[in-house]
Amino acid sequence: MHSRGRVHPETEKRVRRVLKELNYRTNVFAKHLKMGRTFNFSVLMPKPQQDSYYWSLPYRGIRKAQEELLSHKVRVNFFFFDRFDEKSVLNTGRRLLRNNSDGLLTAPVLPEGFSRFLNDLSPELPVVFFDSYLPGIKPLAFIGQDAFRSGLLASRLMRQTVHRPSGLVAVIKILPEDYHIAGRIEGFLQGSRDWSGLRPQTLDLVGSWSAADTARYLESFYRRHRDLAGIFVTNAMTHKVAEWWKSNSEKEKIILIGYDPIPRNIALLKAGAIDFLISQQSERQGYEGIYALFRKVVLGEEVKSKIMTQIDIITVDNVDYYQS
Repeated sequence: MHSRGRVHPETEKRVRRVLKELNYRTNVFAKHLKMGRTFNFSVLMPKPQQDSYYWSLPYRGIRKAQEELLSHKVRVNFFFFDRFDEKSVLNTGRRLLRNNSDGLLTAPVLPEGFSRFLNDLSPELPVVFFDSYLPGIKPLAFIGQDAFRSGLLASRLMRQTVHRPSGLVAVIKILPEDYHIAGRIEGFLQGSRDWSGLRPQTLDLVGSWSAADTARYLESFYRRHRDLAGIFVTNAMTHKVAEWWKSNSEKEKIILIGYDPIPRNIALLKAGAIDFLISQQSERQGYEGIYALFRKVVLGEEVKSKIMTQIDIITVDNVDYYQS
């Protein structure tokens, strides 16, 4: 069974035939337990409280997988970087490299910093991306949403529900930009090509701005565009836009579409300030990421190169029943 060469070839042939007939598989758990082996997976991701606590969602999924796999001697070590600082990726990455890792789960949301960091990794280290990706780099697996399709869906929702026959639709690009945000914008603009009367316009918004800074910036934009009919926010900052719009009752109703069922977004969805939230099942992404490493490193199984999550539409009617 272990190919140690201490049996007669004919005996080995007969044994292997029986193993195949029985579909025999080695009990890897017993094997690792006997060896006293512990598997260390590293997670490199933004601080959970950043992006309006969006990153607490995949963090929760990772912790859930970690707890389930404790009995299989899997340990997860977290390394958090500043979502708005490219250098933080490199500094945090250096600490990670000093750690003995059997696999890495990461969200490469800062392209420049991650391109440099990934060059320092051993090519033998299994790497799984979640949430975002880097063109030209092939990890073991990518777990996330089809960003283009989710943007396309948002454009269809906007066109079907907007109240005015004409006007401006603001597409909020969150900075610093990453590839999956760019994909959502591309999908939305693609879907808006056959609009008549409505016209999209991209608007840059810095993700680290406070609610007050965001409100001042949006108010200035609104003074120049009184025909605003809808807003599409490309990440979990949807609540900051909703809070600004809700603060002035004299404004006409617009359609507001954004992302992610974080608590503040859910509260404003129930209050009517947000019309639709698109979920990318972020908790599941973190959970599936750890299990992808587990299947590859511990079980020795093949892993799908792409694990795409559903594109869920959350409304005030189904939010209480929605689970990531």
